[in-house]
Amino acid sequence: MIDAKLIIVFLLSAIPFLIASSWRSKRLRRFYEGMKRSDNFRKFFTLMILMGMILIQFVDFHASTEIARMIQDSSVTSTEAAKMIAIYAPLMTRPYATLLAAAVSLSFFSYRWADYVLTFLHDYPKLFLAVAAVSMAIPMVSVRYLIVTEIMYIILIAAYLYPDKNGRQTPRLRLQWPLRNLLGNKRTSTNPSV
Repeated sequence: MIDAKLIIVFLLSAIPFLIASSWRSKRLRRFYEGMKRSDNFRKFFTLMILMGMILIQFVDFHASTEIARMIQDSSVTSTEAAKMIAIYAPLMTRPYATLLAAAVSLSFFSYRWADYVLTFLHDYPKLFLAVAAVSMAIPMVSVRYLIVTEIMYIILIAAYLYPDKNGRQTPRLRLQWPLRNLLGNKRTSTNPSV
């Protein structure tokens, strides 16, 4: 299970690249268009996200218990146990992190709540970036909270892919010229009489 935990970390890193390369397939485009029109497609998508979160928690739990069992083995000396703790400590999840990840996953059992969270993150890019920054800062505090980062990462990817219902774009997300906004240049009237 320890190997599976490491594989999941690398797969989560590769997901954006896999999505970018396979987004042109007709099946994915049809599914995305179906999510714009139908609640059933959206429910299926949130169910797949929920199953991914539960799978990651399952692997994380078994990897942590396997490491704890290896360390508590009676045939291991105290120096070997200290070396094992130094090597495998990042893979041992703290109980608070497991409870927090479980609470987030439990909230996604409600479709209305999952739809609200994914739509809210999709519609507010500044909030999306704030959540992404927090999810990157968590492992810097302690690597033993990696499960929370993995769950947040899955939610962020899902929110990025989650379309607005009926394909309409909210007024807050209309394309603007960011360079013009950053520089403060506003269009001025060419008519001298104004």
